[in-house]
Amino acid sequence: MLSSKFKIRSRYMLLALFFLIGGLTGSWLFASNFLEIMTMDYNAPDLVGTKEEIRHNFLEQISTWETFIDSSMFYLINFIPVLFMLPTLGFFAEKRSLYMLGRHRYPSFRKAIYKDVMQYVLLSAMIVVVSFLIFYSIGGLFVYRSIDDIGGFASILPENFYMNHPYLFFVFMVCTIYLSLAIVFSLLSCALILLTDREYKVILLILFIYFLYGKLGVYTESAWFDIFTSFTAFNTLYSTGETFKPLVILLIISFILLVAGVNKTVKNIEE
Repeated sequence: MLSSKFKIRSRYMLLALFFLIGGLTGSWLFASNFLEIMTMDYNAPDLVGTKEEIRHNFLEQISTWETFIDSSMFYLINFIPVLFMLPTLGFFAEKRSLYMLGRHRYPSFRKAIYKDVMQYVLLSAMIVVVSFLIFYSIGGLFVYRSIDDIGGFASILPENFYMNHPYLFFVFMVCTIYLSLAIVFSLLSCALILLTDREYKVILLILFIYFLYGKLGVYTESAWFDIFTSFTAFNTLYSTGETFKPLVILLIISFILLVAGVNKTVKNIEE
C-alpha cells in the first residue's frame, strides 16, 4: 500500500512541478515581449542602430525584477489556484482504490483520511515553494532591480530591504504568502475531492470559488476577500498582514468542507 501511495504521489509531484515552472516561464516569454524581441524585424526604417544594439536595448528594458515577476504571473493569475492544488489530484486515486481495497487495514479509517489529507497539503505546499524558488533563482541570474520600493507587502521587513536584497524579498514572498495560499487551496481541494467524484469538478469548483471570492473583494473593496491581491503580493498597497486576510475565511470554509467530506467518505465505505 505504501508503495502504491508513493507512485501516485510522485507522479503528480513531477506533473505539478513541470506545469508550474513551465507556466511561469511561458507567461514570462509572452507577457514580457521576450519572444517578440527575439523574432521581430530589425530592418524596419524606424529603428536606429545595428540589430545587436537594438536587441540589447530592448532586452535590457525587460530585464528587471519587476518585469520578470509581473510578466511571469500575467497569464497565470487567471487559473493559478489550479496549479497550486494540482498535486492533490492524486488523492482521487487513493480514494478510489486504496481506501476501497484496504479499508480494513486501517486501525482508524477516519484518522487515516485526515493523515493523508495533511500529507497532500504539505506535498502541494512544498512543490509550490520549490517551483517558485527554482524559477526565481534562475531568473535572478539575469535581472536587476529598477525601483526602490516594491509595495506594501514589504512593510514587515526592515527599511530599504527590497532595495538592498530584491532576491531575498521574493524568497520571503514565496515562503510566506505563496506557501500559505498553497496550503489553503490544497486543503480546499482535498475536501472537494472527498465530496465529489471527478477531477474536473474539483478544478471547476476551485476556479469558481477563486473568482467568486475575488469578485467579492472587488465589489466590497474589502481586504478580507481580495484574494487576487494575495497572489500579486509583489505589487500591492496592502501591508504584509492585510495580504493574508483573504486566506482566513477560505481556511475556515476548507475545514468545514473537509469534515463533511471525511464523514461522507467514511459513511459510504462502511456501508
